[in-house]
Amino acid sequence: MSTILIFLIVMVAISVIGFKFKLPPFFTLVGGAIAFGLMIGSSPDTVFQQVALGCASIFNSLGIPILAGSVIAKYLAEQGLIQQIVSDLRTLLKRPPTLSGIAGYLIAVPSTCPITAFIILTPVIEFFTSDERKRSLLIYLVAIGSVLGVAYVYPTPVTYTLFDAFAPDYSPLIYNLVAIPLSLLFVGSMIWYVRRQCDFADITHEQIGYKREEGSFHLRAWAPFLVIFLAIPVGYLLLGLTHAGLLQFIMLAGMATAVITAKQEVRWSGWVLGAKHGGVVIFDICGAGALGYIIQQSSFPADASILLATSLPIFLFPFVLAALIQTAQGSRIVTSYLTAQVLATTVIPSMLNPLALFLMIIGGAGLICFVTDPYFWLLHRTTGDDVKTVFKRYTVPQILFGIVTYLCALLIQFLMPVR
Repeated sequence: MSTILIFLIVMVAISVIGFKFKLPPFFTLVGGAIAFGLMIGSSPDTVFQQVALGCASIFNSLGIPILAGSVIAKYLAEQGLIQQIVSDLRTLLKRPPTLSGIAGYLIAVPSTCPITAFIILTPVIEFFTSDERKRSLLIYLVAIGSVLGVAYVYPTPVTYTLFDAFAPDYSPLIYNLVAIPLSLLFVGSMIWYVRRQCDFADITHEQIGYKREEGSFHLRAWAPFLVIFLAIPVGYLLLGLTHAGLLQFIMLAGMATAVITAKQEVRWSGWVLGAKHGGVVIFDICGAGALGYIIQQSSFPADASILLATSLPIFLFPFVLAALIQTAQGSRIVTSYLTAQVLATTVIPSMLNPLALFLMIIGGAGLICFVTDPYFWLLHRTTGDDVKTVFKRYTVPQILFGIVTYLCALLIQFLMPVR
C-alpha cells in the first residue's frame, strides 16, 4: 500500500478517534505511529524502538522550555501576580479589548502554551464586566492573542521546531522583525472588530481584580519575563550559544527567577502544579515526535516529493501539508513538528527562502482550528456559546490570518528567492 495513502488513513483515524472518544493526544499520536509503522511493513521491534527515539528527540529539545514555561505561569498564578501584570498593562492599554488581546499575547510566549495563558488570564478577565456578551468577546480576544503569540514569536515550540529543522543559523531577529508585527496586526484587527461590537466604556480600572497603587510597578511579577529577555543577548554575545542552547538557557533562567522570587509557602505547590501541567503538554508533543520520526524514517517524504512534482506547486505544498495535519489532530505545536519532519528530507526547503517557508507552515497550521482543536472546545465550555458562534469568533479569524500569512510568505519568496 502507498505510504501516502497510509499517511492519509492514519491522519483521518487520529482525527476521528480523538474526537469521538476524547482520547488524550498522546494515545492517538503514538497509536498512529505504531499503526503507520506496521502498515508500511516495519517489524514490531523496529516500530517500538522508533517510537521511543521519536519521543526522546522531542523531550531532548523541548522538555525544559515547556516545563519552565508552565512553572513560571503557575508561580505567577499562585501568588496573584497575573493580576499585577494586567494592572501594569492597564496603565498603557486603557481599553479592555486591547488589554485582553495583548495580555494573552504576552503571557503566552514565555509560558510556551496558549492554553496555559488562557487558563491563568480568564479568571482575571471575568472580573471586567458582568455583561455576558462583553465578557465572552474579551475571552475570545485572550484566546486569539495567546494562540498568535505562541504560533508566530520566536522562541516558542512552534517556531523553534522550524528553525531547528530547516535553518539553524537563520537570524531570529530578522524572523521576529517580520513575524511579530504581522501577528500584532492580526491581534489588532481582532481588537478593532470587538470594539465595534460593544461599548466597553463602562468597565472601570478597579474591575481588573487588583487595585493598583498609583505610580507602582510590580517588578516581581515581571521578573521572569525580564530575565528571559535579557538572557537572549547574554546567550548570543557572551556565551555564543546556538538556537538549541539558547532556548534551554533563557527558559532555565526565567524559571530560576520565578523560583527565587516566589514566596516560600508557594515554592513547592507552584513547582508541582507547573510540572504536572508541563508534563501533560510535553508528553502530548512527544506523541507527535513518535509519529514524525516513524514517518521520516519511511519512504513517505520521497513519495510525497514525487506526488508534489505532478500535482501541487512547490510554493503551495508546505501550506497544504500543514493545514491537513492541523485539521487531523488540532495542535499547532504538533503540526509544526510533523510538517518539519516530513519536509526536512525533501528538496523543498532548499528551494524556498527560510522565512517564507516558516510563514507558509505557520499559516497552514492556523488554517483549520475546528473540531480537533482542544482550544475550540475549551472556548465552547468557557463562554457557553454554541458551536456556530465559536466557529465564527475563533475559527474564521484564524482562517483569514492563515491565508494572509501565506500570501505574505509568497511575497517574501518572490522578493527574496533562494539563489
